[in-house]
Amino acid sequence: MGAGSSHGELADNDCLLRLAGELEITIDDPFWDTFLTFSLNPPTCSQDDKMLTDRLKSICESLVVNNRNTSNFKTLIRLLLDKADFQKLEAEENNILRWQVFNGLFIARYFLKYLVQNSKEIEIINQFELQTDGIEVALGDRKEYAVPEDLNETTSFKFLSLLVKIVSELKVTDSTYSIHLESLNCIIVVLSIQMYTIQTSSSLIIYRIFMENIDAVKLSKALLQRYTEQIKPPVLSGGGIFYGLASNLWNILTLSTNVPVQTNQSPLSSLSISVLLILINHCTSPPPPKGNPYRTCISSLSDNLVVIYQFLGDNPDAPLSEEKTLLLYHLIHCNPSFKSFLLARTDIEVVLIPLLRTIYNTQSSRFQHMYMALIVLLILTEDQLFNKTVHSIILKGATWYQERVVSEISLGGLIILVTTRTAQYNLLKMRDKYLHINCFAALANMSSQFNQLHPYVCQRMLSLYEVLSKTFLRSPNQDMSAIDEALRIVLEVINSCLSNQLIHNPNLVYALLYQRKVFEPLKSHEAFHDVIQNIDMVITFFSAKLEREEELLNSSDVNTMLSRVQHWSLQWPRDLMKKFPDLKFKYVEEEKPEEFFGPYVWSLVNILSGINFESTLYKLN
Repeated sequence: MGAGSSHGELADNDCLLRLAGELEITIDDPFWDTFLTFSLNPPTCSQDDKMLTDRLKSICESLVVNNRNTSNFKTLIRLLLDKADFQKLEAEENNILRWQVFNGLFIARYFLKYLVQNSKEIEIINQFELQTDGIEVALGDRKEYAVPEDLNETTSFKFLSLLVKIVSELKVTDSTYSIHLESLNCIIVVLSIQMYTIQTSSSLIIYRIFMENIDAVKLSKALLQRYTEQIKPPVLSGGGIFYGLASNLWNILTLSTNVPVQTNQSPLSSLSISVLLILINHCTSPPPPKGNPYRTCISSLSDNLVVIYQFLGDNPDAPLSEEKTLLLYHLIHCNPSFKSFLLARTDIEVVLIPLLRTIYNTQSSRFQHMYMALIVLLILTEDQLFNKTVHSIILKGATWYQERVVSEISLGGLIILVTTRTAQYNLLKMRDKYLHINCFAALANMSSQFNQLHPYVCQRMLSLYEVLSKTFLRSPNQDMSAIDEALRIVLEVINSCLSNQLIHNPNLVYALLYQRKVFEPLKSHEAFHDVIQNIDMVITFFSAKLEREEELLNSSDVNTMLSRVQHWSLQWPRDLMKKFPDLKFKYVEEEKPEEFFGPYVWSLVNILSGINFESTLYKLN
């Protein structure tokens, strides 16, 4: 892979030592042509990124110290600003220019990564500037330079603007693909400063630049477009990032080619959604002067909704990916147009089934992922038309549901199966309060519209109640508030269905008749007797009808039984049942959403980007 140096020799490389040394390198020095024309294969995973970061540590330490006098880093950035002529970069014949821009961005990324993890923000900003550019501030026996009032005139702002311009305006081709990747990497690295400071994101200069001085609409749309396009990287030849190029001038950063590559994912797509999610989920409390412009853009987006929807549901045979789930959350929670569009779809199962598979994979999904999927489901169930529609969509089985083979079931029935299973698993094993509350809230919202429930669905609801009641009765003296609350909601869900949809659910009545004994132990318990009394009225009414037709008592013909239940349902005096308030739950985002979404997004970016963030230095909780 070239006659280059190994990782162990990086710290002794002449070009790197000169860049980080004590002598200034002028912008017209031939050094830069050599420095920016090396062949490399960038890291393709977090482990390789960490290895390279460690190898470059001593160089970065020297550069931090000497750059204040030499401004060699600023000169590198100035060269990038000069060379980033988009017309030339897009021209077929300018391979060398594209090569140099990519390499410059690559080196800048690793130096910035070191700064972000080890320096205050003011020092990061000042590393871009000449001494004379800043305002000198005496701090004891040392000097520091304050940031000029006009941020737009700083080299740091010009560099960030260049990165955004590349992402937003440079055409994505096989030749420019790597420049796009490295620009996004640089943006992620500078924004990762939030993880290494106790300051709020809205008080950080770098975030202020993105929130107040960048065209957020243009950037948001470009990131969303890059995400949905899923443009694959070019097929490389010769092992290099730029095919058709070969150089032994400085092949020092070559990494092992035996790295597992995620062939099913587009690196450009993964990095684009990473940046978008970072920007959406920071500067939320307190917001910038006019709110977070990236959230505003996503909230008002009305173009290409079909494209976004089709992309979200492009893999119905797998769980919804974590980044798709989080994007879907923001779209349906913040964007009324998208929510209305989604709810009006006649093929909503395209998105909903992958979402349910995410919730179903309780043990393999990350907790935050399952939590966000449940919140999305809860928001959808706030709409009564949705609750009605899902029972009219009939699925030809769900092979991934392993508890029982169900050849034909409504989408609504499948939602009930998945949420009851998840709630039971969480209550008895994981015991996270909010997880089962969201499950039951979604069930409660749907309960008044339950329609033609599958026999197995009815059985699972009653089995959940039975398991919870037995758990409650086994430990009467312990703190069973979660089980107590869950029991109450399950009973209210059954009661709501009977009160509103009894005539349309003969299978539920049938199941109640044959499992009536499960309600006896708690029939007189003060916390449940009022709801059980309603359910018992139904059981008593249909039991009396059944006893009058003795031949049915010994009948094994389920269809005959169901037809009689259906007939008796027409005679059911629903006014006998005690009226309870409608079960309606609404999702409300936390007052300070950044406290949850900030750490969560960075944990996701750590997976998506392949960038290794030094966790021992984290200050973000």
